[in-house]
Amino acid sequence: MKKTLFNPFECRTDRDVRNLLGSAFISALHKGDQSPVTQAVSDLGQKKLPDPAQSYIKVRCSRYAAVLPQISSNSLLGADIYATAGLLWDEALFFECHEWLEQDYRAVQGQEKKILQAMIRTAGTFELLAYNRKKAAVSVAAKALSVLDSHFLQVPVSFNIQPKIARLRTVIEDA
Repeated sequence: MKKTLFNPFECRTDRDVRNLLGSAFISALHKGDQSPVTQAVSDLGQKKLPDPAQSYIKVRCSRYAAVLPQISSNSLLGADIYATAGLLWDEALFFECHEWLEQDYRAVQGQEKKILQAMIRTAGTFELLAYNRKKAAVSVAAKALSVLDSHFLQVPVSFNIQPKIARLRTVIEDA
């Protein structure tokens, strides 16, 4: 039976493709150039990937190409992890947004760690929804909201959390 949809939650090859591209993109953000993504795509091109994985790569690279120049051309944006995360969010790069924020999660403590974890969960919610994993998305959204509802003023303005909180509420209400 021929696989028709890309799904990193159910297919190991798809998960490997997503993770490799996501890691390469995070490296590209740090370097300020596309070369890590280009290398990852080249490495993936050596494999006989199914059409859904090839389509995913193409779409992701297009989104990466839209984001990277904005970050590279604005040194303040690149220095503000939350503004960068917001830009990734706006391009529906939820997995990459999650990965980007997670880098700082290990380095912070206390309340800041709780808030950052909630922001990571917010991105995770929409990554889950992208693959129709509604039950898990609702659970993750509820955990994120339990923190963000009372601490939204502590989320950096550059992440623009209010519309994301509204979307989290909708996910829970629609369950």
